[in-house]
Amino acid sequence: MSDPSSDAPTPDAGPGTGLFLIDKPAGPTSHDVVQRLRRWTGIRRVGHGGTLDPMATGLLPIFVGRATRLIEYLGEHHKHYRATVRLGISTDTDDAEGAVVAEAPVPDLTAAQIEQALGAFRGTIEQVPPAFSAVKVGGVTAHRAARRGDPVEIAPREVTIHALTMGDWRSPLLDLEMTVSTGTYVRAIARDLGAQLGCGGHVIEMRRTGIGPVGVEQAHGPDDLEAAFAAGRGWELAAPVAGFFEHWPRVIPSAAQRSRLLNGQAVPLPVGGTGAGPAPHALAIDRLGAPIAVLVPEAGWPERWRPTKVLIGPG
Repeated sequence: MSDPSSDAPTPDAGPGTGLFLIDKPAGPTSHDVVQRLRRWTGIRRVGHGGTLDPMATGLLPIFVGRATRLIEYLGEHHKHYRATVRLGISTDTDDAEGAVVAEAPVPDLTAAQIEQALGAFRGTIEQVPPAFSAVKVGGVTAHRAARRGDPVEIAPREVTIHALTMGDWRSPLLDLEMTVSTGTYVRAIARDLGAQLGCGGHVIEMRRTGIGPVGVEQAHGPDDLEAAFAAGRGWELAAPVAGFFEHWPRVIPSAAQRSRLLNGQAVPLPVGGTGAGPAPHALAIDRLGAPIAVLVPEAGWPERWRPTKVLIGPG
């Protein structure tokens, strides 16, 4: 299915389009990090793959150029976190940056009692996001209304806690590790666990250790990336754009097929399926592994695929 003329590097393989894995420090917002990438790359089309609170650290994927079209697919990945919960104190933000709203003595809890309480949070649950969050209520972002002092009533939403493990317990501090679905708030877990234990609680440290198959150990600190761009080698630290989508079938189209895909036309391609039918998505790549387009099966045509996201320009 390949053709020598399709082996040349595409714009996705060089400056202008790419993915940077950032190990965000505590302090800056996710938007702050995006702004820095815009400045370093000189490209306006930059977006992140999942907000981290200012106090949180860890993996923050930053997509640049046409690669931003892949951000929406990160929602299918589980997210991995480590967090430290401070029991006995509740805050209005459910983390250490908020104002204290209640205090209570921490019971003399055993590890077995905490483990029993954690059981209620595993699996698919109903969770109310924090009042200080990006959730929109009546068309207004919840945290904006909360900062104005307006009443904020957020409806519960269904989330899935795939794994929740207790680490060190040194009253009043409890370490947790978890794997959760997109849309889950770690702060809300701390808040609700504290409520269940009868003393309240909030997050004092939180670190995102991974998203799907990508771990924070693959990421670079913002200062290291800034130094690399200043030295003219920033793009050398870009990660493979397809790294988050290793589970998708891949196909290398011929030059003629690639031309059709880049013009939005469906082509017959030998894309593997799941056994129950075609895969929901596939990735057309060049021989260097750079993504060309996201593909979906053409309705009624088992081996015919059409581009739903084109990631490079024609030619």
